[in-house]
Amino acid sequence: MAEPRRSFVERRKGPDAVVKAVWWTVGISWLLFITALIFVETARPEVETFFDRQFNISIRDHWDENALLYVFIILVLNFAVCTMGFIFNLARHRRKTYRFNKSILIIGTLSLAGILWYLFR
Repeated sequence: MAEPRRSFVERRKGPDAVVKAVWWTVGISWLLFITALIFVETARPEVETFFDRQFNISIRDHWDENALLYVFIILVLNFAVCTMGFIFNLARHRRKTYRFNKSILIIGTLSLAGILWYLFR
């Protein structure tokens, strides 16, 4: 005998609080990472141009340690946000249709690499 086919009724009405929290952590981590990249750009040594040589303008030839400290603090904060987002993502990973957010993993890995670069340079 053939079993009657059950129709699937979707009762979910959009993303819940955990999914929204994952989205927010991704957005915050991207903003923090872009901020860290801006500080890295201001911290790196200046490149000598033709006009600097022509007019004898002195330039900074070393890394700005204060800006690098800000980068380190931002990257630690970003790694904490990514870890929190990953934990939220783990909490919402029970069904087959749920996927890990790759952005959290990539930014978290890049933040950890930046932290290790700062500590071991």
